[in-house]
Amino acid sequence: MNKWMVASAALILAAQPGAALAQDGAALDCPVLSASADQRAAIGNAMIGATDDATRDDLFRQLSGIVEKCATEHGIAKEQQGDYFDYSLARASREWLAVDLGKVGMSPLVVDKALDFGPGGTNPDLSEDMSEPQILKIVQAYTEEGIDIDKVESGVWEKVGAYAAATSIYWRKRKLLPH
Repeated sequence: MNKWMVASAALILAAQPGAALAQDGAALDCPVLSASADQRAAIGNAMIGATDDATRDDLFRQLSGIVEKCATEHGIAKEQQGDYFDYSLARASREWLAVDLGKVGMSPLVVDKALDFGPGGTNPDLSEDMSEPQILKIVQAYTEEGIDIDKVESGVWEKVGAYAAATSIYWRKRKLLPH
């Protein structure tokens, strides 16, 4: 099989809803796989500010219940449950945002590479605002990918920023949890 067929198959699988979900092991997968597709989409929307406070708080309560059930099921220690919730929230948001960005031709992998996210990456802490150099790295990376940044709508840039923030939390919390 040639490498283009393999790459095409991988892209097709990646585009399928839920294809990226089962990836981290049962304990880490549990909260995201236990949430419905509608809940995951609502969480993604909440993370970009597309919901009111009451709706967001209700979603977080729902996710908290799912996380507590999964923590019990998989033996996650009480002192790790805050990190487990943060990881699950970040992962649900990150995966929804990745698909949403892909729909408008903005690959989230560009952000991952620009900010060095990943298992062996530096995974910078973006719990505060992104620095100007970090923003410039992302913009430059998209420019190098052939994206005309002047034509990208502000709502898309907000999703790019939310994806970067969620990915930061995802990798930082993931390393604190048992795999």
